[in-house]
Amino acid sequence: MKITISGLSGCGNTTASTNVAKALGLGVFNYTLRNMASDFGVSFDELHADTANTNWYDYALDNKILEYSLKHDDFVSGSRLSGWIIDSPALRVWLNAASETRAKRIAQREKIPYEQVLERTVKRDEADIARYKNVYGVDILDHDGFDLVVNTEYLTAEQVAALVVSAANLAKQNLIEKPHKLSNKIRETIKENLNKTPVPKLVEEKVKTWQ
Repeated sequence: MKITISGLSGCGNTTASTNVAKALGLGVFNYTLRNMASDFGVSFDELHADTANTNWYDYALDNKILEYSLKHDDFVSGSRLSGWIIDSPALRVWLNAASETRAKRIAQREKIPYEQVLERTVKRDEADIARYKNVYGVDILDHDGFDLVVNTEYLTAEQVAALVVSAANLAKQNLIEKPHKLSNKIRETIKENLNKTPVPKLVEEKVKTWQ
């Protein structure tokens, strides 16, 4: 079965997808802008800032997720837009938490002052929300069509995973109804624009060897 777990930065997407995949014996595929920055040998902040100048990063990153989803049947994906990109997953999950809570988690993880992280988190949220609307017409704050929305504010990582696993078991029994979302539109947008969008100069030399 395919499970998508999405949420804004600091909600615990990576941890949840890893824990759920382990509990259900599934593979896990998480590929984000942070992974892309690492692959290209540039800083995440530099690459994220450059997303304001071009849609190429979104097309290329989301195409990687899309291609993986078409080749594999059993996995958990914890990327930001996986709930919209992957067609007909057995379970779509959105993780939610206030910006203050997410900033505290990121500050603890990265050992950066909280005030600095909070400002950065709010700005990143605003930039991401605007960018996804512009690129795909997707409002990532609209969770209509998701099977499970989990407020992670006061839950441990283990509790979050347990809720998702329980929902996945219900999905196996076809007890959850899921309306179709925007995956076809996103696929068409990627197909139409990826190859004709110029590769950003920031990563131009590295794209040739990027897998």
